[in-house]
Amino acid sequence: MKTILFPTDFSQSTVAALNWARLFARQYNATLVVVHVQQLAIPDTTLPVAGELGMGSSASLDLEPISHDQLTKLAHQLQAEGINCQTDLLRGAVKEAILSAADTYNADLIITGRGHLTNFFDRIVGTAATSVARGANCPVLVVPARETEAAGHLAQLQTIVFTTPLEFDQQETFGQVVEIANTFGATLRVLRVQAENQPNINADEPLLQQLQEAYGTAPLPVDTVDARTVSGGIETYLTTHPADLLVMTTRERDFLSGLLNPSLTDRMLTHLHIPVLVFHAETVL
Repeated sequence: MKTILFPTDFSQSTVAALNWARLFARQYNATLVVVHVQQLAIPDTTLPVAGELGMGSSASLDLEPISHDQLTKLAHQLQAEGINCQTDLLRGAVKEAILSAADTYNADLIITGRGHLTNFFDRIVGTAATSVARGANCPVLVVPARETEAAGHLAQLQTIVFTTPLEFDQQETFGQVVEIANTFGATLRVLRVQAENQPNINADEPLLQQLQEAYGTAPLPVDTVDARTVSGGIETYLTTHPADLLVMTTRERDFLSGLLNPSLTDRMLTHLHIPVLVFHAETVL
């Protein structure tokens, strides 16, 4: 892992994510690319026109020096901590700008914060973090905001839970998770939720054997939970088996299937209070 992309809006909701970015950057001696997206203002047609853009756009331009100064200050702080860091001030829509930057810098990992979701609408629609996790070409670590998180707080990675439906080949992805666990000296467990709302199409044993091969010679630790729904099973499991990180693999979905059957990954990203690392079925870290 050579390059980690960390988007920030400098709010409290990104403090916890920054601490995780510090953790991974130090552990892998990776370059941390800190980016901020300056969204383009939509001209307010009710205001007098100033040039071609209108007064509504000038406010966005006025904020750029402030954003640049905040990026510079954060970079100096991280460099003083011994982290190799660079910055970039982006312009445009948040999701598109972050995904474009990840491709430009050939990021191996995106670490992004997720703000507090205070109402039902927020949970249904999600956040920019869920959109980035869906669209990225590399793994994405989504870190929920915490009320008491302090800047510079030492994040920890001691227990990892890898959840799998055992319905498709995840050997390559799981091998990468094993590598992360070994790098951090973390305990790794596999969670299989047998849910009423998820049909069991493929035989479990061959897929478990693939995971065992990626895990090594020690017996693969697998926990099985019976539940009405997969999401409910995961949430129940985590209440009795505290973990620092949940790892999930998501697969590409078309618009209609996403509308009629919202992604399990999206639900976990918006409901859980621990970080979630999202792999895409064919991504390689």
